[in-house]
Amino acid sequence: MTDLRQVFVTDDGKYFETKKEAQDHLRRPKIEAELLKITGKNQELTHWLLDNREAVEVAFETGQLRRVTKSERKKLENALKHASEAYGKDSKMAFLFEHSDTVLKSFRWPTVQRMTDEEKAVEIKNSLVKAAEGDAKLADWIVANKAQILEAYEAGVVKQTVNPKAQEALAAYRAAVAAKKAAAAAQA
Repeated sequence: MTDLRQVFVTDDGKYFETKKEAQDHLRRPKIEAELLKITGKNQELTHWLLDNREAVEVAFETGQLRRVTKSERKKLENALKHASEAYGKDSKMAFLFEHSDTVLKSFRWPTVQRMTDEEKAVEIKNSLVKAAEGDAKLADWIVANKAQILEAYEAGVVKQTVNPKAQEALAAYRAAVAAKKAAAAAQA
């Protein structure tokens, strides 16, 4: 029996497993155009920033609490499922497979120690130097242009607008609920 899989096809004929991957592929030229503006049309630097996007974004998240995203939880679930299929008969792995639901539900990233702004700056620079394979000048340039680079990474993201009538209705509802609570508190 053959398995059916849903795939996403872009206009240029490329296939992707997820919608996010397809959207990222379609956004790449827009991100590249924005980065070219920042880098002064330096193709090599622009492509490096595109290829090392995750390393740059993670470096700037230094010192922030990290939450487990839905996609990370799904990856862990798939990894546990794959491990149980591959090593299902291994008695040494039995404990992991018996408690895989608990492992999945309780997974958290390690706590992050609070850092001062100076410590964050040093850690960010060290992460960027490591990603840039020892190029401290590049790391300094990335730190100096942080806002523009992070904004460029968001190029092409479609932001949904909220209907103004819905906002007004929500504000009216919240005001009514607050008035009801205030009346109940006054009577008590």
